[in-house]
Amino acid sequence: MTDALRDSWQRALDQAATTGPLEVAAVLLGFAYVFMAIRQRRACWIAGGLSTALYAIVFLDARLYLQAVLQVVYVVLAVHGWREWSRDARVDGVPVVRRVSLPIHAAALAAALTATALTGAALAAWSDAAAPWADAFGTWTSVAATWLMIRKVAASWLWWIVVDAGLAALFASQGLLFTAALYLAFAALAAAGWFAWRRAPQVA
Repeated sequence: MTDALRDSWQRALDQAATTGPLEVAAVLLGFAYVFMAIRQRRACWIAGGLSTALYAIVFLDARLYLQAVLQVVYVVLAVHGWREWSRDARVDGVPVVRRVSLPIHAAALAAALTATALTGAALAAWSDAAAPWADAFGTWTSVAATWLMIRKVAASWLWWIVVDAGLAALFASQGLLFTAALYLAFAALAAAGWFAWRRAPQVA
């Protein structure tokens, strides 16, 4: 093992040793959320809401302020998702998912980029945010992806593959090792979610 690899491995072990119980609990609940979402289980929103409530505290401590605010928004969206998924349409007893047009995806991305430009600049100028632009971009693309998920848009999983991979890099840079690993796993699970939802009945 080279010195660089040995140093990286030691840093990873040191970071893992300092991982707090709140982050561990948030990680486990996050996994539960994704597994249940792939199976279109309404209870995923309960696990997701609890996970994000804990992450609001974790990210605030890491000075990822927009990510902390995002977690509070997620709690509200989890309640909305719980209500929306109670009205699932079904075909032969199987829950359906939706497809939306490319212009809708483009509009969601444009909205996320606009919000990123405004909030990233504000964080950079008026706060001690650790990574203002990455924090802002991860926040608003996550909101867009969650909105699509609540609507049960199959392609929301494609959004999550990209968003989760990017957030994993952000969290690793701030020493949130377990959370970075969680988001890498989320990206892989999002690919599984995409294939699973593609096989489900779809409506426009």
